[in-house]
Amino acid sequence: MNTLEEAVPGRGLRPHFRSLLERWDSTPRQGLPQFAGGQAAFLWRGPGEAFASLHLAAEAGLRDAWNVRRAHPGVAAPPGVRLPTAPGTIVRGFTISPDGTRIAALLSTSASELAETWILAAGTQPVHIPGATAWYAAPVWEPDGGGIWVLTGKPPCQQIMHCPLDAGHPQELPFPTDLGSTTGSRLSLTRARGNLRLAAKNPGTGTREWELESGAWHPTAAPAGGIRVELASDHHGTTVTLDSRPVYRLSPAEYVSSFAIQPHADGTDLWLQTASPERPSGVFCVDEPVRSNESSRDPSGNILHQRVTAVASDGVGIPLVISARASDLGPDGLPARPLPLILTCYGGFGVTHRTEAEPSVPAWLESGGVYVAAQLRGGGEMGRDWHEAGRGPRKMRTIQDLIDVAGFLTSAGWTTPGQTVPFGASHGGLVVTAAALLSPASFGGVVAVAPLLDTVDLHRHGLGKQWLHEFGADGECSDHDRAAYSPVHVVGGLGSAAALPPLLCCLLGRDERVDNRAAVEVVTGIRERGGRAWLLHEDRGGHSQRAAPDVLDFSAAVLAFAASISREATPGSEPCP
Repeated sequence: MNTLEEAVPGRGLRPHFRSLLERWDSTPRQGLPQFAGGQAAFLWRGPGEAFASLHLAAEAGLRDAWNVRRAHPGVAAPPGVRLPTAPGTIVRGFTISPDGTRIAALLSTSASELAETWILAAGTQPVHIPGATAWYAAPVWEPDGGGIWVLTGKPPCQQIMHCPLDAGHPQELPFPTDLGSTTGSRLSLTRARGNLRLAAKNPGTGTREWELESGAWHPTAAPAGGIRVELASDHHGTTVTLDSRPVYRLSPAEYVSSFAIQPHADGTDLWLQTASPERPSGVFCVDEPVRSNESSRDPSGNILHQRVTAVASDGVGIPLVISARASDLGPDGLPARPLPLILTCYGGFGVTHRTEAEPSVPAWLESGGVYVAAQLRGGGEMGRDWHEAGRGPRKMRTIQDLIDVAGFLTSAGWTTPGQTVPFGASHGGLVVTAAALLSPASFGGVVAVAPLLDTVDLHRHGLGKQWLHEFGADGECSDHDRAAYSPVHVVGGLGSAAALPPLLCCLLGRDERVDNRAAVEVVTGIRERGGRAWLLHEDRGGHSQRAAPDVLDFSAAVLAFAASISREATPGSEPCP
């Protein structure tokens, strides 16, 4: 990791946070298993490992083995065998073969999100499938295991390739004629009733699906019937139901990141992958009804999570999840005095924003801070209408929501404006930066990671064509409309930046989604106008999966910056030893 220009504030606090992060990151990370032929394939990252690796184990006994590990987190060895992968690569996705003996895996270097396709099996060398590159779209096996279907390329320039495994060359399969343009759509392949199924999800038109039968595409509806899994949230947490029967209860800051249904002779297993600050990744099989997840709490029982509603300036309630140490709160659930606070958000693309399931949260809380996840309009927390309320011509509403939430947290006694540091990544980086530019008195500092900072010229970004609908650049909004909150353009219109809160802009050097030059323009523009801004550059990182040691170094720098800002606002109150 290298800093550009002078050192970022808080450098002296980094060792403190790095040690806390290492301790909280010592628990192994599990991935949800895939089942076939009596076998299970899954990802696993042990303590000290940079990336997760693929493992294959017998399905029999896996449920008991993983549930025992959940009860005793110190069990560090994964069941089964580790599959060999191509040197220098990481796993971006995978699919188990119908007979359970092979894995079609997407492998890439850490520098690229576009992965190549390999066939993996225990005790054999990986086999490369030429020409089958993919952007997180896991391959689909033919029912007999003789070949795979791969959605190749980077959005929106993708195609479907059929790749036989025994002989022959990959062949392109044309898209359905009525699919039209793929710009803005998220494509995926699955298998249904033994046939290949294509889905195209577009935020403006919904999801359409086709099924390949006898060599031709036929429009089809989503499969009806089957076992239904639903999640219902309230202020106390989330209840998981299986065919309308409650089977599991999650704590307020815990969430289900994925699940799998596995039928067997004696019934049906529901596998859940859950995450929370206290347990960043855990996989287990639900084996009894309405079980409360008390084991997800901090072993000391000292971390508490509250679901709270902040009222925005237009009267709409904005959901928040507030995390703090019990020892920092009084009988009324509020701190005795305002505390340093990290405020996170995303607010775009219909994505649900939650409390981060990573060691930064408990490390910040253990040091005496408060951590808040704000579910702003533009996200997907409350359905399509919530997304639409912050999309296109209403994008400014998302930014105002963050400003309103900061004001609520101050008025409620959680913090002060000078101790409030909003943190956002990607689209969230746009929101926090724009909010600080438009309401500088609301915040003490700002952290933007891999931020999208030019919303006028979206085509300069690697995935900009996919984002036109989100910002109304497909006809709903003019360039002038988007320039009103585009940080590059807002900074360009400032006479002075001296009143702005300090900005830490974190760049991932191999980012394939956003243009880092926009962040350089913003930081340079602020500094030229008398403001305080810094670039923190992680040379080896990309927009997505990064090596664990790099993430810990990066997180320590971010937390140290936030603590330093808090010290400036209220000496003696910042999280630090």
